[in-house]
Amino acid sequence: MTPVEQIPVETRDPAQSDEEGKKTLPAPGGAAISLTRSLRRHRRVAVLVAFFIAAAGLPVAWKKGIPVYSTTAVVYISPHFVANLQDGKEIEAKSDNQYHDYIQQNAKTINRFDIVLDALQRLGPRKSSWLDPPNEAVEHAAERLQGALTIVPVLDTYQITVSLESTRKYGLADIVNGVVNGFIRSAKSEEFFASDERVKNLTVDRTRLEGEIGERQARRLELAQELGVSSFTENFVNPYDRLLVGAKEALASAQRLNIDAMAQLAAVSEKDRKGGGETLQAEAETEAARDTSLASLEAAQNGRRAQLMSAMSGLSPEHPGRRASERELTEMDKELSAVTARLVRSWSKSILDRRNSEAYKTDRVVQQLTAEVNQQASQAMYYTKNYQEGVQLGVEIEAARKRIDSLQERIDFLSLEKNAPGFVRIFSAARPPSLPVKGGRRKLFGMAMVAALLFGLVAPAAVDFMDPRLQTPRSVETILGFAPIGWLLRKEEAGPDFAYEQVLRLASRILQDHQNNGTRIFAFTSVKARGGTSSIVMQTAAAVVRLGVPALAVEANAYRADPRYRNNNSRGLTFVLRGNEDLEAGVVRGEGEMPDYIPLGDVEEQKNLPDIQRLIDILRASAEAYSVVFIDLPPILASVDAEFIARGADVVVLVVEADTVTKDELKQAAACLERIRVAAVSAVMNKVSIDAGDGFAREARSQFVSGAISPSNGWFARHFWK
Repeated sequence: MTPVEQIPVETRDPAQSDEEGKKTLPAPGGAAISLTRSLRRHRRVAVLVAFFIAAAGLPVAWKKGIPVYSTTAVVYISPHFVANLQDGKEIEAKSDNQYHDYIQQNAKTINRFDIVLDALQRLGPRKSSWLDPPNEAVEHAAERLQGALTIVPVLDTYQITVSLESTRKYGLADIVNGVVNGFIRSAKSEEFFASDERVKNLTVDRTRLEGEIGERQARRLELAQELGVSSFTENFVNPYDRLLVGAKEALASAQRLNIDAMAQLAAVSEKDRKGGGETLQAEAETEAARDTSLASLEAAQNGRRAQLMSAMSGLSPEHPGRRASERELTEMDKELSAVTARLVRSWSKSILDRRNSEAYKTDRVVQQLTAEVNQQASQAMYYTKNYQEGVQLGVEIEAARKRIDSLQERIDFLSLEKNAPGFVRIFSAARPPSLPVKGGRRKLFGMAMVAALLFGLVAPAAVDFMDPRLQTPRSVETILGFAPIGWLLRKEEAGPDFAYEQVLRLASRILQDHQNNGTRIFAFTSVKARGGTSSIVMQTAAAVVRLGVPALAVEANAYRADPRYRNNNSRGLTFVLRGNEDLEAGVVRGEGEMPDYIPLGDVEEQKNLPDIQRLIDILRASAEAYSVVFIDLPPILASVDAEFIARGADVVVLVVEADTVTKDELKQAAACLERIRVAAVSAVMNKVSIDAGDGFAREARSQFVSGAISPSNGWFARHFWK
């Protein structure tokens, strides 16, 4: 048995015995994708992808193959500002992060629209090298130039590069240098923007602060005379504050006790909260369980109960002695319940009274302490309010004086530093380009052809990689957690001999499970409709019969009946389920490739079997005639009949059709089997392509037909794997 995380039921591979139940049988067919087989399966995809990339590459190469010229200017951003009076704190970079932010700000400013437009206008007639057409509006040309400029800060330096590419090389350096010079002028004017107006505003603010200091000093003198103090300090303690603090601490402690007492009362009071009575009942039951009288009664009853149970042992339910003992046990249970209920009522009243008393006591303490706090607060309020006002006035006066000193420093700084050198300067001017930096139609078209070839080769493998359908037994094992007991090649690709060999191998594994574990009833169900379940059931049952074991195939698929089961000599499974005849009478004897089977019968245009609960019992009663029973079920995700019958089967065999069932659909089927808790699960993969996965199917068929093993592929394998 192979444990599966997705299906917490017994999952069994019939090829394993009970002693080997913990070992995993490897499934054939790896999940690796073979490029050659992907190309063989998706030849059209490869050709179309390569064609479209090549077709798209031709106009791109023709358009982008035009020679492109480039020129670059370098701007230097100084990390230090040399001031005449003091450090320029407004634009001083105090850390690497601040300097990095300043670099980014300048990089974003260089191609600002007003700077670019001014640069083009200053070029005069030379700006025609950028205008396209020559009569283009300057504003529109400035917008194009904004997007064409490439501005990049150079890592680990103090430089910013300003580059421009164009198919015209004449006048390109003049445009870049014009933009850089315009940025330098703008940066210079913005470092001390409107310095005269700023000095005037700072002077007005200084005058306002001086007036506020005079008003606060007059009010502070008035408060000192009223309170009878010579100065105001923050360390002075109001005498009333000590009393008030102590009273508040006592009140806070009493309030916490009151909250706790009220919460204890509310927890067991049905009036305060819904479910409080249940809490009171639970606490009373806990206290009652500790009562010694109850413990003594239980001990006495346990002794008597043991005697009665011993006396009842071996007596039939109708025996008079057993009935008398059962009545005495019932009376003992009633007596114990009555004593317990009486103790619970007593403890409930005691707990509720005790918590009411505690809540009343703490509430009275809170009321008295609250009145005391209010009285002391009213006495200290007046003194504290005026004294704190005096302290606050002193703090505000000191802050205003510091603000005046700071304003004076700013006034001096702006007055002297507005003409100082700035941070930004040109490090290297742009030079006229002489050679193109990129271009060439042949090179680009060659690259497009190489890309077309590569994508044409990779596209089929990508299609297989993204395909959500299950194609190999290994992919089924990845989802279910255990290997399928068998896989069947497509009929048209397998050939009659290899197809028979695969069915015979599946039958052999089922018989091995029957011999090792005593399983008889195998329910076959598919993940999706038309998965080939009926064919597998018929062929496997016939193969089991050929191996010498009596087998019966039962059609239980009212969802979609198979015409191969139809027979006029039997009224079918529905007639047996209704109790009109026994199972043996409904069996149709096998002829040719058909085993003994029971057709579905008349379901009266319904999608479900009648009296389905009798099916498993009827099949188990046929043990003498048939050692193994195969049930052909509808898809597990489509019919409730499949779920109902699967619960009673010994093993559920999940049929997974290759190239049709997706991973999500198989996960849904696995979850369904997990939900209904089947006894054991196995899986069979049907209609596997001969080119699936890494070619395991083709290799298996080749070995069966020729009896030879294919040599290892690849130069490395031929020379080193010996």
